[in-house]
Amino acid sequence: MKQNLKYICLIVFSIFIVNIGYKYFEYKKIISHSIFIKAKIVNQYKKKNYYVLKLKNNEVTFYTTTKDDLKDILNREVEVGVITKNIKFFDFLTTFYAPTYHLGILDIPKYKKFINNQHKDKYIANIFDALFFGDSLYHKTRLNLSTLGISHLFALSGLHLAIISGFLYLILTPFYKLVAPSYRNRNIDLGILIIGILFLYLWFVNFPPSLVRSFIMECVVFLVAFNLKNILNFKVLFLTIIFSLVLFPSFIFSIGFFLSVSGVFFIFLFFRYFKVNWINGIFVLPIFLYITMFPISHYFFGNFNTYQLLSPFISILFSLFYPLEIFLHLIHQGGILDNIIINYLELGQYFINIYTSFWMFFLYLSIMITIFIKNLT
Repeated sequence: MKQNLKYICLIVFSIFIVNIGYKYFEYKKIISHSIFIKAKIVNQYKKKNYYVLKLKNNEVTFYTTTKDDLKDILNREVEVGVITKNIKFFDFLTTFYAPTYHLGILDIPKYKKFINNQHKDKYIANIFDALFFGDSLYHKTRLNLSTLGISHLFALSGLHLAIISGFLYLILTPFYKLVAPSYRNRNIDLGILIIGILFLYLWFVNFPPSLVRSFIMECVVFLVAFNLKNILNFKVLFLTIIFSLVLFPSFIFSIGFFLSVSGVFFIFLFFRYFKVNWINGIFVLPIFLYITMFPISHYFFGNFNTYQLLSPFISILFSLFYPLEIFLHLIHQGGILDNIIINYLELGQYFINIYTSFWMFFLYLSIMITIFIKNLT
């Protein structure tokens, strides 16, 4: 066991050094001169007489400002010149500010037009762009979803990856049976294929932290499933956290990554003391997660109304809603449920603020870490 631990530590450290080295090479390349890049506008707001823009692509995330009289360009792809000479390496690893010039807005991709044309309300179209492509939500929508306690359902995460994986497995299995030799292991072959498809999807949506965490966990589970009797093991979560931070050091500053890891921690804790069956998984787990995540989520997001108490049951329905909406959009009928969604979102317009105090949050987090360490040994 100690020998295996040494090998794991060596592999993790080697990956970290290689990754940091690659990042530094990329950093030196971009600061040598001003560059033009393509990126997505993931946040936009007006401040006095100028706009603040947050841009992101697969390599960098940064802020800039412009005095141009911009229309709503949230989630639009742009091409922009970036003045990089004052960027520090640490900022490059996280988020930095850089002056820009010649901001050019690119055409909306055809796949987004296909989705957006199925909805009359731009806020509803934006919700499905977030669900399918990882786009940023409008502030109004984020506030309503947070008040209703279902923000996690509309930010790409492990739930969505699990649904997509299951969907792919069901679709690919009949074709596999037709072409694969009888001596092949279906679960291994399809597992490798599905992981490859999921990686392409992650790249397509710019590697959001919660989805990356889920993907790495799926890979870890796949690799250790043949050696562990129980894959809902805290060692799996520990390895996932380590490899996520080694590959993406900036995640240490990501609230989304922290919330995602916390949610998985409570899922593992739940099945540590409750039987793994479909009744507990579908009906009891969402209520348990709502109660245990409440002190954490309300440290960051305080808005609350009584409809938030329904969020565990909405989470149960979402497992049906998400694949149904994928199917409806594929057959160009994605707007059928729009009125129901609009009416539900309106329930989140009025709220009060309930925040977890810093010391309560610190105590709660300390208990979580203690339980986590105890279950690792």
